Amino acid sequence: MSRLFVWSVAVLVMVAAVVGRAEDPVLVNITGPLAAKVGERVAFEVELVNRSGRPLTGLRVVDYFDAGFHHEASTSPIEQKGTIDLAAGTTRRLTLDFLLDEPGRQCHRVEILDQAHKYMGGATECVQVAAAVAAAPAPVVAPPTVVAPAPAVAPPVPATPAPIVVPPLVASSTTPLLPSTQLGSAALELDLVAPTEAMSGAVAECIATVRNAGAVASPPTTLEFTWDPMFSPLEASDGYKLGTGQVSWTLPAVEPGGQLRRQINLRAQAPSTSFRESPASRSCVRGVLSGLPGGVMVADEACLMVRSVTPRPRTPREAGLRLSLADLDDPVQIGGATSLVCTVTNNGTAPSGRLDLVIVLPDQSRIVGDPSPSRVRIDGANVGFDSISSLPPGGHATFEVSYRVPVAGSARATAIVTGAELDGSLESTCTTLFAAP
Repeated sequence: MSRLFVWSVAVLVMVAAVVGRAEDPVLVNITGPLAAKVGERVAFEVELVNRSGRPLTGLRVVDYFDAGFHHEASTSPIEQKGTIDLAAGTTRRLTLDFLLDEPGRQCHRVEILDQAHKYMGGATECVQVAAAVAAAPAPVVAPPTVVAPAPAVAPPVPATPAPIVVPPLVASSTTPLLPSTQLGSAALELDLVAPTEAMSGAVAECIATVRNAGAVASPPTTLEFTWDPMFSPLEASDGYKLGTGQVSWTLPAVEPGGQLRRQINLRAQAPSTSFRESPASRSCVRGVLSGLPGGVMVADEACLMVRSVTPRPRTPREAGLRLSLADLDDPVQIGGATSLVCTVTNNGTAPSGRLDLVIVLPDQSRIVGDPSPSRVRIDGANVGFDSISSLPPGGHATFEVSYRVPVAGSARATAIVTGAELDGSLESTCTTLFAAP
C-alpha cells in the first residue's frame, strides 16, 4: 500500500492524513490542503496522540520541508519553541503556516523526538502547487490523451465483446464482479473490500486490489472510485486525481501473477433525519477498472450500513426533567424584594445533556443583589443563566434571583428550560403579591 495523502473537499473542510508506524509511541496526524498556488499561504494542523500507555514529557517537534515552502522563522528544519508533555491517551494540536514559493509537489515532514533525540513518531504531508498563471490548469487535460487511444484498438479485434453490465456485490464479498475478463492471454480481476458497518463519523477504509491472473502483462488501465453523497473523502493512495465525488489513478501494466492495491478512506455520515434508535442507512462505494481494449470494464461495489450516533430528541417529560419556581417572601410590601428559587431536577435514567435556563421577571421589575450563580445574561426582563453542561440521573441544580417592583399588585415570574437534546421546553411560574403599605 503506497503512502496516503490528503485533499481538501470543500471550503473550510480539511481532513487528516494519517502516516505513522504502529509501533511509534506518538501518532502524528496532519491536516492540510491538497492543492494551492504559488504565493498563497497554507496552514497545516498537526495532531499528536500519545498511544504509548505512559506519560511522555519533553517532546520536541521538528519540521523538515522542501524548498518550495517558506517559513518566516527559518529555513528547513525548524523546531517548535519549548517542549510538549502528553499524558497517556491525550492529544495536542499545533498549527504550521507556510508561504508557497515554487510550483510542483512540495512536502514537509513532522518528526517528534524525545530529549535523548529518540524518534517517537512522524508524518509527511504534500501539496501540489500550481504556478500562479493562466496556463497552470494545462496538466489537467493530460489524462484524456493517455486514455483516448484505447477505442482505436477495438476495430482490429473483431471478437471484442460489448461492454458488460453485471450486478454489484456486497462489501464482504471477496469475489470480483467480473471474475476473469480475458484480454488475449491477460486476465484482470478487481476486488473491492470495505467494512460492512460503520458508526456515523467513523472512517471506512476501502481497498481495491487489481490482479492479473493471465499469462501476459496487462495494458495500462484507469481505476476510479465513486461514492454515495453520505461519504466524504479523507485520504487516498499516492498518485490520485481528484474530481467531484470521485478519485482515480492511472495504473501501470500488471505482470502475470502480479497485483496492485489502491485505497480510499471515507468518513461515513448518517442522514440528519436518523438517530441512534433508527435503522442503519446503506451507503456504497464503487470501483471501476477501465481503459481496456474494446471498452471492456471490470467493476466491484462495497456497501456499508451506517448507524447514527445522534440521540433522538426527547420531550422534557420523557427525559424525566422537573422544574420548580418558588418565592421566599409573599406577600411583599412595595419597596421590598422577594427571592425566587428555581430548581431543575433529573428524575430520568439518562444524563440530561446540556440545559439552558431563563427566568422571565415581571414587567418593571428590578434585580436586587447578585443572582446565584452570578454569571448571567440580562436582556430586559429575561435573566439567562450559564448553561448546565448536563445533569446526571437523580441530579439537580438550583438558581436564585431577587427582584422588586415599583407598583402594587400581583407579579408573575416564569422559568423556562430548554436543551440541545430536548424536543420542546419546560416551564414553571410563580406569582407574588406586592402590597401597598
